[in-house]
Amino acid sequence: MKKLLVLLVFLLIIGALIVMLPGYLSVSSFDEPVDIVVVNGSTLNHVAELLYEEGVIKSRLWFKYRAKSANVDRSIKPGNYTLSPNITISEIFDLLKKGTPEKPIILTIPEGYTIYQIAEKVEALNLATAEDFIKASEKYYDEHLDYSAENLYFKLEGYLYPETYHFSNKSTPEDIVYRLAKTMKNVLTEEYLQRASELDLTIHEVLTIASIIEREAFHDEERSKISGVIHNRLRINMPLQVDATVIYGLGEGMEHINRVYNTHLETPNPFNTYTNLGIPPGPIGAPGKASIHATLYPEVHDYFYYVLGENGHVFGKTYQEHLRNVESYRKILNRQ
Repeated sequence: MKKLLVLLVFLLIIGALIVMLPGYLSVSSFDEPVDIVVVNGSTLNHVAELLYEEGVIKSRLWFKYRAKSANVDRSIKPGNYTLSPNITISEIFDLLKKGTPEKPIILTIPEGYTIYQIAEKVEALNLATAEDFIKASEKYYDEHLDYSAENLYFKLEGYLYPETYHFSNKSTPEDIVYRLAKTMKNVLTEEYLQRASELDLTIHEVLTIASIIEREAFHDEERSKISGVIHNRLRINMPLQVDATVIYGLGEGMEHINRVYNTHLETPNPFNTYTNLGIPPGPIGAPGKASIHATLYPEVHDYFYYVLGENGHVFGKTYQEHLRNVESYRKILNRQ
């Protein structure tokens, strides 16, 4: 009798799960309309990931299962879709099968771009004015982040991930900033957060170092080696002496000079790593994943110096070796 009762309870639980689980897994509850862009050739996996990232669905697996059952996976149409808070999963399928005539607006952000440069691109695409985009980025910082903004020219610098995005003409500056910031947040995996903690670095410091590597690296293979130089210098409290930070500080995050002179290196500003010890107050651009990874996993070596050569940077262990490398670089410049 006891075994029969246990079995009955178990079957009741399974039955309840069968009835309730589909409703729970179908669509999330969200308060504001969500705009998504599905480009031509998008797969079911891509759409499921997009909806999940935007908080529209609770389970990618369940969404794909339902979509395949309804043959939606073979009939996804490109378009710019606005999903209302009370939309059902069946209504989402109907939209995806119909499509919309509006073409998506493609925003490509190169690695190393500053917020000011991103804002100019956003304005060039008529998505928003540069001023409104920058205001939206400041607003995002105020509402979501709490690191010190002291001496920062743009509060959200370095937190907008460089990638190719698709937006609609309905996208607001806040929509764009949120999408870029959320993508960066997704890149910062639990592994990366744990590794930062092991190195005694905050995420703000990680993104700052990564942004320096992004601007300094001539090619991908150099990133971890440059990271090693930065970590070596920080370990012995040696100035980083990175030209890219000087350039960023001189232009206050907006203008960029093509060549650095000694007078620039002596000009005081919060980002001058010749006159200030330690890491600058914030990132100097948008780092990509490779530079973030290099920051967290620096190459272990004895180099403390590097200078640009013909096919990348030349690294030196001593100041005397560095001076010889600098002289070789000057000869290259004079030939240009």
